[in-house]
Amino acid sequence: MRASSTAPGRTLNVLVKAAFANALPDDLLTDSISLDRAKQLFSKYVDQVEIENHSFCNRICWFCPNAFIDRRSVSHEMPERVFETIIGGLSEIDYAGALTWSRFHEAMASPRIFDRLRSARAALPRAGLVMISNGDYLNRKTLPRLEELGLDRLIVDLYMPDGRERDPKEIESGLRKFSRRTGMTLEQTGDFSYRVTGLRMKATVDIPFYTESGISTRGGLVEVEKLSSYRRRAVCMAPVRHVVIDYNGKGMICCQTRSDAPEHREAIVGDLSESGYGVFHLYRDLGATRRALLSPGEKSGVCLTCDVRDDGPDRLARRKWIAGAAARMPGVANSVDRLWNRVMRRDLAS
Repeated sequence: MRASSTAPGRTLNVLVKAAFANALPDDLLTDSISLDRAKQLFSKYVDQVEIENHSFCNRICWFCPNAFIDRRSVSHEMPERVFETIIGGLSEIDYAGALTWSRFHEAMASPRIFDRLRSARAALPRAGLVMISNGDYLNRKTLPRLEELGLDRLIVDLYMPDGRERDPKEIESGLRKFSRRTGMTLEQTGDFSYRVTGLRMKATVDIPFYTESGISTRGGLVEVEKLSSYRRRAVCMAPVRHVVIDYNGKGMICCQTRSDAPEHREAIVGDLSESGYGVFHLYRDLGATRRALLSPGEKSGVCLTCDVRDDGPDRLARRKWIAGAAARMPGVANSVDRLWNRVMRRDLAS
C-alpha cells in the first residue's frame, strides 16, 4: 500500500471503516455458520487472496523475518493439491478479486510459477493476477512470458544497498542495470516510483526505504522500538477482506503472520493440505478473529504490536448497539457497501 493519503482522505477512510464495521452481518463474526453461508460471505467481502508459490526467497533483508528464519537452504513448493484446492474454490464463485503472489517468498525464483499463472488465468478469467517481486529474476525472457500468461499487475520493489536507499548515484546505477537486464523502459511517476511503458499489463517499480519507525513488527517477530512501546486498539479489516495461504497450505489470520515462525502458531487458522478443507472453510474459521479485531479494546496475541493501518481510535470499533441499529434500518448495509467499494477499495488498490 504505497500511496499516501491526504488528511481529509484519511479521515474519510476512518469514517467509512467505522460505518463498514458496524454494518457487517453478525454471522461474519462467528465460525458457527454453514459452508454455503461462508461461501456467500467470501464472495461478497474478499477482494484479495494472497499466496506463496514456494518457500524460497533469495534475499535476506534486515526488516524481514527472513533475516533469521531460513528461507534459502531449501525451497519447498506449494503442493499441487493445495494450489488446485485454492483455484478450484475461487473458480466456484467466479472470483473477481486479486490473486496475489507475495508474502515471504520471491515468486519468480521457481519456474513453476509460469504453469500456475497459466492455470489460474484459465480458471479465473475475471480475477486480477498480481505478483510482487524484488525483480532479481526478471529479464528479457521472463517478463514477456508473464504478460503472455495473463499476469495483470506486476509490482517490483527494487532494493538499493542498505544505507544507500536514497543515494542518487546508487539509484541511477540500479535503475540503469535493471532496465538493461529486463528491457523495461521506465517513466518516473514519483520521487522513487516508476511506471513501465510498452506493456499491456500494469507494471510499476518502486525503490523502498524502510526505517524502524516505518516498518511493522510482523506480528511481533521484528525487534524494533514499537515492539515494546505500541499496543494496538484500532480495528483491523484484514480478515474480512483478505485470505492468506502459505506455501505449505496453512491459512493465516493475515499477511503479517507466517506459519514457519513458532511464535505464530496461534495465527494458523486452518490447513488446506488436509483433505476436504478449502478456502471457504478457512474464511468461516476466521470468524472469531474478525470478531476480536473489530471489537473495541486492546488486541491480543500476534496483533498486539501490529500498527498496520492503525487509522482509527477505539471509539470507531464495532459496537453491538450500533450494529443492531444498523441491521434494523432498511438499506443501510447496502449503502455502506457501496461507499466501501467506492472509497476504501480504491485506496487499497492504489
